[in-house]
Amino acid sequence: MSGPRVNSFFLGSSSGVKFSIVLSSIDEETGKLQLANCSGSRRAGDWNLNVTPGVNTSKVTVSLTRNLQLCLPNATDCCTTPLCVVETLQVLACRDSVMLAHLLIQAEIYANSSFTGNVSENATLIPNQVFQPLGSCPCDLTAGACDVRCCCDLECTRDLKQLFNELCFTGVFGGDVNPPFDQLCTSESMEYIPDWFPILCVQSSLNNTPFLGYFYHGSISTPSIPPFKIPLEASPGKLFTGYRRGDPIMTEENEYFTIPQQSMAGQCVGNAPVAYLQDFDVKCLTNLASYEEGLPHDVRISSGTGEILSQRFTVKFQSLESTNATGLFGNPGYQVGKPVRAANMNASDTFGSLNIWQPAGRGLCTSATYTPVLFGVDSLSGCILEVDVNEDCSFLRGNVTEKLNSLMQATHVGKRDSSRYSDVNDWVEIIRLDPFNSDTNVSTGNLKGICPDIPANLNIRIIFADVGAVKGIPWQEILAVQISYSTVIWQFQCGLICENSSSFLPITASVQFIKVPAQPPVPMTRFEINDAEFDCNRNDVCWPQLFYPLTRFYTGEPYSQCLAKGLSLAFLALLAAIISNPWFSKLCNSSWILKC
Repeated sequence: MSGPRVNSFFLGSSSGVKFSIVLSSIDEETGKLQLANCSGSRRAGDWNLNVTPGVNTSKVTVSLTRNLQLCLPNATDCCTTPLCVVETLQVLACRDSVMLAHLLIQAEIYANSSFTGNVSENATLIPNQVFQPLGSCPCDLTAGACDVRCCCDLECTRDLKQLFNELCFTGVFGGDVNPPFDQLCTSESMEYIPDWFPILCVQSSLNNTPFLGYFYHGSISTPSIPPFKIPLEASPGKLFTGYRRGDPIMTEENEYFTIPQQSMAGQCVGNAPVAYLQDFDVKCLTNLASYEEGLPHDVRISSGTGEILSQRFTVKFQSLESTNATGLFGNPGYQVGKPVRAANMNASDTFGSLNIWQPAGRGLCTSATYTPVLFGVDSLSGCILEVDVNEDCSFLRGNVTEKLNSLMQATHVGKRDSSRYSDVNDWVEIIRLDPFNSDTNVSTGNLKGICPDIPANLNIRIIFADVGAVKGIPWQEILAVQISYSTVIWQFQCGLICENSSSFLPITASVQFIKVPAQPPVPMTRFEINDAEFDCNRNDVCWPQLFYPLTRFYTGEPYSQCLAKGLSLAFLALLAAIISNPWFSKLCNSSWILKC
């Protein structure tokens, strides 16, 4: 505040709220502002606090009670210096020793003075506006004092600017008479900066501008921001409100936070931005020659036979409030990309797993590892099983079924990400459609190397729906889970010469997420089912569209004009039909009134 009085507002009911004002000081040891408690009163030094209560808003007025006149000779109760008051105030709103609101005021008030000197007759020299800026600081309205939100005011100290540093005046009034244009590399005025912007932007001095108030002097200046440094804020004056899913994470230097990642082509990209709430676990192969470039000069790796260095990079997002299992922003439902929760209610340890394969090496089932099923991500994985030519078909069916069942170590799936193991209502039972019964005798003849009805494909269908929203984010729940098997006929495969006695059987596991409405649709009535003759969506011929220009759905012309033209055409068609009728010709020949 720069005047003797300032007003603020307390939002909410003021019933039982105690307001107080205290003078604050800086701790000399720590250099921080000392926080006040709720034991103050409505008077502190030369300051007075007045509160006008309302329905849901109370007006809070802080006023200075001392005289602000500049001292004349032999005068008292006045200001000895032009900068009369320099103090820091804290206004507190407490209820039962609990602080509800806190207001910090930095007061710099100058004394009231009148000019008593001689007026100079010298005219003020105004520079030529063609070659000079329009104004160095137009918002500097008070001489010798700091104007709030005027960041170019030289009287504003660094501590004062911290109170309104992000709320500076923009445009001509704030001194920004030379706004950068969108194509400038250092510009932050674009709402959404495309990916190609750092490469195709314009690197130019701000003095070279088409705006009023500046003229290009021909000077060359070094850009303050490197061309490939990405600004954190999309537009000036827009505060950073947080990340959304998929947004690149930024560092404090306004650059992308990058970690080597695998591209769509399978190659590793060294400087790939990390996306918010998107976990990944990749392995990148690095040549030892290029890896040694980053090592100290006295360190060398024995390459031996030229082996390749494998590096693994893992990013996993964890919430600080993971103990309550409420998910993102307090959302108890599932979020896309998070593992599906599973439970085994038939075991003493109810923890379960719902996985698919993650092949490695040759892709054999013996060396494949597991990866959890991620919510909302359709996937297909598999591995290869070695089968002998003399394999018993019943044993093969049981072996394949056992391999597939190893992925499903669960009897129930959690409806939500916050499902509790102690509450049965938080889980849905997995519906299993059993595969081919291995105990049934299947006649294969005397053919060796052929086994029918092998359950080689596992199908996992998960049905989910949006049951609400939390802070604009959909609340998604799992409604049902079904597991089924698809059978194949295995036949021993060999080349021209069957030297090997073993063949391969690929087995797969697919996951499909099916979204359904949260409420079942309204069933059709018997009339809607039977009366489909005039339904344009279920017939090749649409009779209602015959008079489409005369309906309200036609917007090419005003409806009145369409109706007038349609009636005119109908009248001409009726007149043509009447004239072409044979009885009309007889009427013309027999009547002496009509002259046809």
